[in-house]
Amino acid sequence: MKQFVVLLGFVIATMTAMNSTVFAQDDKLNQFSFEDVPTEESRPPYFAVSGGFISTWLFTNLTDLNTLTNSVVGSSYNSPVVLFGGEAFAAIGIIPNVRVGFMSIGSVNTIQNTVSGSSLSRQTEYSISMNGVSVDYAWTPFKGFAVIPGLRGGWGSVNYEISQSSASQQPYPLFPISSTANSMRRMRSNMLFAMPNVNLEYAFTLVSMVRLNVGYNLSFMQDWRADNAATITGVPATINASGLTAQVGLFVGLFNN
Repeated sequence: MKQFVVLLGFVIATMTAMNSTVFAQDDKLNQFSFEDVPTEESRPPYFAVSGGFISTWLFTNLTDLNTLTNSVVGSSYNSPVVLFGGEAFAAIGIIPNVRVGFMSIGSVNTIQNTVSGSSLSRQTEYSISMNGVSVDYAWTPFKGFAVIPGLRGGWGSVNYEISQSSASQQPYPLFPISSTANSMRRMRSNMLFAMPNVNLEYAFTLVSMVRLNVGYNLSFMQDWRADNAATITGVPATINASGLTAQVGLFVGLFNN
């Protein structure tokens, strides 16, 4: 009987100590909050597969070009030159947040006038074409919005044509040309270009996005040629496709940002 009383007392003491420990732990649990656990907020890598329409304003120097144009048609071209075209790109996670794309833009501008005191009509045509690839890196500070610096580069050309014809109706056939009043001259230079730029893009739905872009185009002109044949010397270096750029675009595709 004495042993039983001792054993019973031991069991009661043990249970009392265990209850005290449990209650103490409960008090600590009540003080615990999941807010106290450090969490790391992470966004998935930028993803996009898209294509769309772009309009680019090129603020290039037209002073020397307009000197020639004024002497031919008595008028001038305006800067910026507006180029229209399209771009397609993809960022599929092979390298996180990096996307690659292809762009093609161009512009054709004409001025026509009648030569004072004659029956001749003259026209000048100034055109730029640019085709290239792009490599960009996307940073998405919040959902739907991306800041995307990058580099575009490729090839293109600058063309300038002067044509003259009789203002009266020309009978068919047009050839052979029987009068020196009807003539056309062309100068052309191929070029390479590099365009560092920054895109600000907002995907307002999962399948549509708008863009604002600023950059600077560096053009590297090749030899100027007359009528795609003889080399022209003395062309002013300012006749090129270099200058500040601004761009807007509308795209459709898939976006996760």
